[in-house]
This record gives sequence, structure tokens and C-alpha cells, in this order.
Amino acid sequence: MQRKEPPEERCGNPALSKSAFLRGVQCPKSLYLYVHHPELRDPIDESREAVFASGHEVGLAARGRFPGGVLASAVPFHAEQAIRRTADLIREGAQVLYEPAFEHNGVFAVSDILVRDGRRWAFYEVKAHTEVKEEDLQDVALQAWVLRGAGIDLAETAVLYLNKEYVREGDLDLEALFVAQSVRSEADDMQPQVTARIAEFKAVLAGEGVTGAEIGPQCDDPWACDFRGHCWSHIPSPSVFDLAGARREARFGLYRRGIVRLEDVPDGERLPAAARMHIDLHKNPRTVIDRPAIRKFLGSLAAPLGFLDFETFMPAIPPFDGTSPYQQIPFQFSLHVRQAPGGLLRHAGFLAEGGQDARRALVEALLHEAAGLRSIVVYNRSFEDRVLKSLAAWLPEHAEALEQLRSRLVDLMEPFRRRDYSLPSMAGSYSIKAVLPALVPGLAYDDLEVADGQMAMQAYAALSREADPVQRETLRRALWAYCERDTEAMVRIVEVLEREGGPPVSLRSRQ
Repeated sequence: MQRKEPPEERCGNPALSKSAFLRGVQCPKSLYLYVHHPELRDPIDESREAVFASGHEVGLAARGRFPGGVLASAVPFHAEQAIRRTADLIREGAQVLYEPAFEHNGVFAVSDILVRDGRRWAFYEVKAHTEVKEEDLQDVALQAWVLRGAGIDLAETAVLYLNKEYVREGDLDLEALFVAQSVRSEADDMQPQVTARIAEFKAVLAGEGVTGAEIGPQCDDPWACDFRGHCWSHIPSPSVFDLAGARREARFGLYRRGIVRLEDVPDGERLPAAARMHIDLHKNPRTVIDRPAIRKFLGSLAAPLGFLDFETFMPAIPPFDGTSPYQQIPFQFSLHVRQAPGGLLRHAGFLAEGGQDARRALVEALLHEAAGLRSIVVYNRSFEDRVLKSLAAWLPEHAEALEQLRSRLVDLMEPFRRRDYSLPSMAGSYSIKAVLPALVPGLAYDDLEVADGQMAMQAYAALSREADPVQRETLRRALWAYCERDTEAMVRIVEVLEREGGPPVSLRSRQ
């Protein structure tokens, strides 16, 4: 699959690019490998593709804030051609440029939007998040250095980001959707730092490698490095970096002391309780069950019992009325219903067609199928609670009924978060992806086309774009199978708790 990356990364880059510079800021070794050993990059990740696609969508929408512009970087992209075309457009009097390209002193950058202000220019860097971050300032400062060096007189330097308070009503209001925050003074203050780093990074690229480079927190901050597979190849699995409940600083602290394997962590090491239990079960494999605690949890359930899971998507650009940037919008639910312990299961669900606002239809289907349920089991209550709360706010005529559903939610994750039931194969995790195969051997997610929530989002996005009925049906079947597996998983986990915790008297119908 082709990488959907910033234009300066695609081909014909004659100099130290903006993206390469930002790599160097994060880790000089990543910069060196990126330029000299690109074959060592990790295989393309679909979630990374989704991030690039979302950023591209936001970038296109942001151009609507400054209409009438001219695209300076042609497709297919070529750096030298883009630089010449940008210069030609400026000379011809273009007022707004999209993706103008500049080079100065061996450093190359493609900017997002450049707007003429008399004889000067305003530069806008578009970001697909909801605040200005430190890495944004590094990005903008480098571009300001290049633009000024290329002869662009900057009147303003700003970051254009999404307004998380914006609620769509009707057509997109681009003035309200985007916040333009001036960062000119910050970028100006960083110019000496930029100059020093450019010299440092050129020296790195001219050398034969980066000596003394070691893995560290920079591998994931601010972005997950795509050379991780290469740089972390010496780390076994499992390792101290998998320790449950341990902070990043504690994990790297152990590593720097030469402690990498879980079995090498000294007894008595000061770590959180969850990490200590993880190590203990790894060294001394056994099953840990707190039966009184499990019976207490089962006692919080009342039949008839439902098992509910939502699937949501989080588009950067709000697609429907009443939605905001990155709001979780439900497009699917799965519901298993059990009248009594050991009784027959009934399954129901809903899956939107794709590209449509199906929230009202989803709510009406859910309220019909969940009628009469006394308890509704979910895994990670905060997620389903948040979805139901947002639906209640959007559909006030159903708010009371949705609030009643919220009051009946019971979090199946809690017994595992509290370590009331732990097995070595859970590897210290209380994720349902770890708990299910540990408690119910033979039932997991690795046989599914869609195997996690991120893949479900991507499959739904593909469904919204897909015109071929055969492909649409394939995507729908995959989504159905995944969401149904989540609720079936909860049913089977509860059945294990009932067997291990004692007689399921707590699940008798209550008067």
C-alpha cells in the first residue's frame, strides 16, 4: 500500500525537508535512518494511513477559509517544479497559495496556506487537532526560517486548528470551525534554535551514523516512530515495557539498569500493585480468584440481562448537525439478551448504511431491543455511558429513556481492573482482548477481518465510500462479526465468573 505522506516526502526532495527536520527534533537517529536507510521503516500501518487521510481532509477544508487560492504543488509532486511554480505564481500576483514550496540554504518546506497582505504575507499552518502543541511550534518556526530566507516578508505566522467547541448546524461554518492562533512571537523567538538544529542535523546526515543513540521516551513522543521495529529489535517479549500499571519512567528506569526481562525484575522492586502482580504471575504462574469479590460483582446484576457494545467513528470534520470535531458518533450496536443464567441468548443489533446520520434510527432500534432489561453489561462503562449521554443530548425526546439505560450499565471490566480474577496469560492486562482468550480458550478476535475498534472505524469509513454492492456486503459482514463478538465475549466471560464465583443466585430475577 502506498504511503499517504506530506508532499515533500514523496519524491524529488533536494534538501533537508521539514518532515526530516521534525524527525531530527524528536530523534537524530530517526532522521539518519529516514534519509540513509528508508528500507528499515516499519510496514505501513492502516491507522497511520487514516491519520494522514484525516489531515488531508482537514487541510482541504481549511482552504475554504481563504477561497480562490492556487495550488502551487502539482500532482504528481516534484520538489524543484513546485519551487519554480511557487515563485512564478508570486511574481504573477497570486493572492492566495495552497502548498507553496520554498528552499533556503539546503532546507526545503511545503507550507499549507500563504495569503498576500499588501507587500507582505500571512502564513497559516493547518493542524488536524484542537489546540496548538509544542511540535506545531517547531514546525512553524522551521517554515518561517525557510520562507524568510527565500525572500518572503511575513506579516503573520499562525496555526489554524479545529475548534472543539464548534457544533455543526446546517452547512459548515468554516470561520467557526477553525481557530487561527498567531504564533509569530513564539516562532521568532525560536529562530536561533532552528538555525543551530539545522547545522546539527546536516552534520548528522553527513556522518556515518548516530553514536550513542538508545531507545527512550522519544520513540513515542510526540509521534510513534516508524523505525521502532528496527531500534527495538533487541527487546524480548514480554519485557519490562509491558508491565501493567507502570509509568513510562519506571519502565525505562528498569531498562537503563539492565533489567529487561520480567523474570529479572528484583523481588521487592518498588512498583504499582498491578505491576507487582503481573511480575508475580509471570514468575509463579497460577490463577488468582477473589471469589467473594466476584460474587459481589455478580450480585450487582439483575435479569433479564443485556450485553451491549457500541461502535463509533470520530471524524475530524463534523459530518452531521449537532456534532463537533472528533465527537464519537455511534454507527453500530450489538446486544445479546439473556433472560436467566443458562438460558437462551437472543441477539439484536443495528448497523448504519454509511455516510448517513443514523443516530435516530440507532436509538429507536436500541430502545426497542433493550426494553425490559434490568442490567446492561458493558466493557469499559465510561465509553458506552458517554455515547448514551451524547445521544440523549441530541435527541431530547428520547433523553429520559436513554438516561434509564445509562443507570442500568454495569462495567464487566471492573473485576479484572481490580485483579479479582487474574491469569498469567492476561499478561497484566484487563483489556477484553486479553481477558477473553484467557478465560474462554478458542474464542478470541484473531479470526476476524475486523479485529479491533480502530479497524471498525476504518471499515465503516470504507463502507461510506464503497459503491460496489459486493464489497459493501463484505464490509458489513465484517463489521457485524466484530461487534457481535464483543457482546458474545461478555456473555462467555460472565458465564466463567458464574462458575468460578459460586452459585449464580445473584442473577435471579428481582422483584
